[in-house]
Amino acid sequence: MVLSIGWNPFYKNTKKSVETHIIHTFKEDFYGEILSIAIIGYIRPEKNFDSLDALIAAIQEDIEEAKRQLDLPEHLKLKEDNFFHLPGGKIVDNQ
Repeated sequence: MVLSIGWNPFYKNTKKSVETHIIHTFKEDFYGEILSIAIIGYIRPEKNFDSLDALIAAIQEDIEEAKRQLDLPEHLKLKEDNFFHLPGGKIVDNQ
């Protein structure tokens, strides 16, 4: 996932927020569920964009960079961390 922490100037937000973009496509929606996140890296500072298309393009670039970083050995080992194990022995699987 990639996420933004801040005021999101493109939308002129006045309250700080955390917006999470989940890279993996899941079979079912999970609206209303609790989402636990782990921040393991930093890609770029928050900035404003001239258009919605420019914002979308930047998010796509962030996603590609996140995928590259998540493939690094130090991040691959995080898949086995207990943080990502669900009750009942289920494991979050991005396959």
